[in-house]
Amino acid sequence: MAMREAMEVRGHQIAADADLAGADLTDADLRAADLTGAWLGGAVLSGSDLSDARLVGADLRHAICRGTVFADADMHHANLWSADLTDARLGGAVLSRSWLGSARLTGTDLRSADLGGAWMTATDLTGAALGAATLAGTSMTRTCMREADLTGVFAGGVDLRSAMLNGATMRAANLSGAILRDASLIGADLSLSDLVGADLSGAQLDQVVLDGIRHDDTTRWPDGFSPPSSGGLDDHD
Repeated sequence: MAMREAMEVRGHQIAADADLAGADLTDADLRAADLTGAWLGGAVLSGSDLSDARLVGADLRHAICRGTVFADADMHHANLWSADLTDARLGGAVLSRSWLGSARLTGTDLRSADLGGAWMTATDLTGAALGAATLAGTSMTRTCMREADLTGVFAGGVDLRSAMLNGATMRAANLSGAILRDASLIGADLSLSDLVGADLSGAQLDQVVLDGIRHDDTTRWPDGFSPPSSGGLDDHD
């Protein structure tokens, strides 16, 4: 979709590099808007539609985006520090190398989103949908993904140290080279996932499902843990 020309919404100029800090843009139609480099710190965008919008390098720190639609939006290098994205829809969005530290994304739809190289430390992704998302090289230390769906994610080299993944679905995930040290994976389903070169030392693996996983001598397990044979079937009580 082609970018829309600059427009005015409730007295606010919607354009690249615009100063929209604290603006109330609730339920606004901002589809395909060009907000490259815009300052949206503390802005209220709940219920707004920013499908196909361009927010490259935009500053959305502490923005309130509950239920906001960002489907297929270009948000790489955007700053979403401590933003509230509860129940937002970011399917297919590009968030590579964005900042999402301490952001709230509970119940958020991130299916097929590109989060490669993003910084997501201490982010809350409880119940989020991340199926087929790209998380390669993403920093997700201390992130909470309890009951999240990560089916088929490409997460090679992701840093999930001390992350909370209890009850998460991670079937057929590419976790090669992932860092999962001291992560909690109680009751998680990792069946058919690739764990070659992954580091799970110190991880909590009670009741984890490991049916058909792929691993080798470079995979590190918690002390005393006996993994199934590579490609085998097993779960751990």
